[in-house]
Amino acid sequence: MALVVLLCLAVGTGLAADIAELKRRVAEIGRLEFKRDVPVRYLDRAQLKEYIERLFEEDYPDELAGREEEFLYWMGFTRERIDLKSLRRRIILENVGGMYNEKTDELLAVEEFRKVDMLNAPALAHELRHALQDQHFDLAAVLGDLSDFDDRKLAALAAVEGDATLVMVHQMGFDPDLIGGAFSPENILSYSAMAGATTLAAAPEIVKYQLLMPYLEGMKFSRAIVRERAWKGLNRVLDQKPLSSEQILHPGKYIAGERPQAVFTRFRPARGEAFHSGVVGEFYLNVLLKQGLEVADAASGWGGDLFTLYRDGEARLLLWESHWDTPRDGSRFLADFRRFLEREFRVNFRPGSEQGRDFIAGSSPAGYFFLYRDAGRLFFARSNDREKINELISGGNYD
Repeated sequence: MALVVLLCLAVGTGLAADIAELKRRVAEIGRLEFKRDVPVRYLDRAQLKEYIERLFEEDYPDELAGREEEFLYWMGFTRERIDLKSLRRRIILENVGGMYNEKTDELLAVEEFRKVDMLNAPALAHELRHALQDQHFDLAAVLGDLSDFDDRKLAALAAVEGDATLVMVHQMGFDPDLIGGAFSPENILSYSAMAGATTLAAAPEIVKYQLLMPYLEGMKFSRAIVRERAWKGLNRVLDQKPLSSEQILHPGKYIAGERPQAVFTRFRPARGEAFHSGVVGEFYLNVLLKQGLEVADAASGWGGDLFTLYRDGEARLLLWESHWDTPRDGSRFLADFRRFLEREFRVNFRPGSEQGRDFIAGSSPAGYFFLYRDAGRLFFARSNDREKINELISGGNYD
């Protein structure tokens, strides 16, 4: 909700209306009627903050936050381990205005929103569209229970938030094609600092973009679907949700039904348990290799991937296998990824060969690293235990 307020500030204000008129307008814009009325419960800011914090604790347990922290560190998104749960809590609670709760089917808003005005109407419109989505498509089922840093969850979230953001922009009286850079990540982050959302502005890149991407890239995706298939087509998306951020970034791939490749990694360490796994995906890989202000298309040609994290006491082993559309795509990403590891972690890679397979491996104070490419397949491993990497190398069955 805090980001919705920032989006409104970034492009201007909306049209005033009472709540009944706003509901009618949201239904009209999105060509989707309410099946039942949506109750609006108003709380003061302290009450709403307490409510959202309680919901956050229920939805984001320590165990999940810990797994996500480890993934972000071992994949290289953060140089040091961060207190992810505390950071995300602070971001969510900054500039709280309201939210739709799909568990209770109600919209919660601060008392100031009781009188619908030009500033809060867009934010309320956004949340009312979520209510409509929930009534027709069951948001909990659409979003699932994957990690927020899993590409599949990101894609579903982008479909949901992008749709609601598009409705919000229309409610504000803007043509989405004409608002230009107002919805750029840089602009939103600039406004976030001005609006008091300083935690968001100072957060690691991966945390910022996990929050920003569903609204910004999601809206572009939703707009592309409306252009191609009208609002009727957009209202079918959540019944056939996007399966990857690749489909969000390249809507033509979604329209064509191009699915990500399923990836299965054969190697298993002799000791240790797998405690986290998922898909990194094109967008998060773009963020990983981001240099400068903008997120480039470093991972174009991505076809599918799978990461798995193992633990054995204090030892950790990350395995990540990715498939690419062509060998050239895989080679290009490998070169960029290697430079990233060398630059950010001071890895000293050296060539090696095992069972006729050429690879590179190296170490630094950040651990032990391994890279292997076979045509359009890339295999990466990182550990804080040399023996884990040696076992991988001697096994020779990375695929």
